[in-house]
Amino acid sequence: MFKPSFVKPVLAALLAVLFTNCQSLDSVFREPAVSLRSVELANISFTGVQLLCKVNVENPNSFNIPFPQTDWEFFVNANSFVKGTVKNDQSLRPRRTTVVDVPVSFEYLEVFKTFSSLRGTGQADYRVALDMKFTFPVLGDMVLSLQHEGVFPVLQVPKLTLPSMKIDRLDFTRAELLFTVNVENPNPFDLPSPQMAYEYIVYRNSFITGSVENIPPLAADSVTPVAVRLAVNYADLYRFHSLVNSGEVLSLFSMRTDFSIPAFADTIFFTGDAGLLPLLKVPVISFAGIRARNVGLTAIDFDVIWEVENNNSFTMNVKDLFYNLAVNNSQWASGRIPGTPQIGPNRKTQIPLSITINTLSMVRDLTDIITRGASAAYSCNGNINLGAELSGLDDFNAPFNFSGSTALR
Repeated sequence: MFKPSFVKPVLAALLAVLFTNCQSLDSVFREPAVSLRSVELANISFTGVQLLCKVNVENPNSFNIPFPQTDWEFFVNANSFVKGTVKNDQSLRPRRTTVVDVPVSFEYLEVFKTFSSLRGTGQADYRVALDMKFTFPVLGDMVLSLQHEGVFPVLQVPKLTLPSMKIDRLDFTRAELLFTVNVENPNPFDLPSPQMAYEYIVYRNSFITGSVENIPPLAADSVTPVAVRLAVNYADLYRFHSLVNSGEVLSLFSMRTDFSIPAFADTIFFTGDAGLLPLLKVPVISFAGIRARNVGLTAIDFDVIWEVENNNSFTMNVKDLFYNLAVNNSQWASGRIPGTPQIGPNRKTQIPLSITINTLSMVRDLTDIITRGASAAYSCNGNINLGAELSGLDDFNAPFNFSGSTALR
């Protein structure tokens, strides 16, 4: 309901004097009418809020009347917060309804300074009061009032979640870890890029620290994933001597986030269990000797033996092993080991390779060496490829070159 702020007792008399002499009714002054058309949340950001009030102003007269001056006052939870005035020097044309825009704006962060009780709430009640003052010659000022009530969203603290650690890549020298921190912005407007610093903790010690660069602004009503990649070098980890014989170690991940918004005076800080970090040991490859299985007049069968020491808590398998073997400066054999032998966890496994020599001159020489129990000089070189069913683990490739002497038994 719209009410004039006062009624002049002389209004009727003045009108009678002004509009006598048989003037038509159309020329008699009629009071303008105002009605609230809409109130919209025109703009909202972490710095400011703007409401746009649209008011219908009807001029029922046959002549122009002055444009009203609009005084507005904004209330938060029934408490006066901010005031303003909208002026316009134009006139309202006769027998028309004009839509008058009344922007109501205020600094968002000032709300929190004034009403500390709003922190942690989802929305706040508001009321906007409008006084539209018409100034007429002779008649003076006429004020028509109206108001509107509603709610506006209150700035919310973003939420951070930490998923489990993912091993992005793994070999026997280092582990590359991927952490994805999800930052949820529950506000209906964008937030600026936060400052994020992290700490990776292993064996109760701060192991890696750093900050996250190039974080995009946090989009309204959405979740922004922030990736943190870390490389853990085993050589650095094994400085903690108690870890040398461990197969895994519990790790922690902590993050400190600052959104650089005064309303969020408290920095968000959390520490979470990042999971078990596998501690890998480089497999040890050694040459375990040559053993004669069958000695005949025309052929000799040998086993050439490699030994693989797997000090890890998981089974490995030999994917490929190629070699060149020479004994007493004579090329005995070259080739690849057949099949995929399994190397059990935390154990040494011998891998025999059967070789048959049927060259008569070599058979005579080797038979003499074997029967005399003499040693033979050998050299063996090649490459071994080991794999394991461990997520993210790269195959282990190790070239080898062994030489020495061994008794051919």
